[in-house]
Amino acid sequence: MRLPRSLTVGMAATVLCGSLTGCTSLKELTASSKPLPGVSSPTVSPSPTPSASTATAETVKLPTRSSGPLDTGTVTHRVKQGTFSIQLTYWTADNAKLYTASSLKTINVAAHVEDSDGSHRMIINTVEVTQDDGTNRAVVTTDDGKFDITPPYPYNTVITPQAASAGAKALTLTVRMDLLVETAPKANRFYRSTAIDTLTLPLLTNGAS
Repeated sequence: MRLPRSLTVGMAATVLCGSLTGCTSLKELTASSKPLPGVSSPTVSPSPTPSASTATAETVKLPTRSSGPLDTGTVTHRVKQGTFSIQLTYWTADNAKLYTASSLKTINVAAHVEDSDGSHRMIINTVEVTQDDGTNRAVVTTDDGKFDITPPYPYNTVITPQAASAGAKALTLTVRMDLLVETAPKANRFYRSTAIDTLTLPLLTNGAS
């Protein structure tokens, strides 16, 4: 006698369940996520972790140098002095991006008067340049004399800063110009006006690039 298909499937499941220890129903056999008795689960190896030396190499970065005003070779500043201005232009043939504390630095300075009608005489009495590296401060040069800077006459000089302290990250130059300005055209009487400007040069340190 031929049995119905559904009865055949049920009997097969019953036989299979009876042969397996711990199987109580067809639902448990087909739906359980537990591994079958006698079958071991595959072993999953943990992902390798980066070594301490690799992690350190990825996180350590060399210090970087800040950009400087002379990186392009020249820079111009304007200092307001009441009714007129002093324009100072700094330039160098050096590669300022390679300046270090000990490297030689040669900087040209040119100054002239702006916003003046030229009818009042103007004389530079003293030009003093100092340097400060955050540890030491020193006078670079002092130029005493009477230099006519009445427009269109300029003032020009060259300065060579001293070596900065070892490990200094920047060198700041301060330019002080003492001027005598005529009180009235052809009066031959003068008042004093002092113009001060600064130029900061970043320095390479500890292998920075």
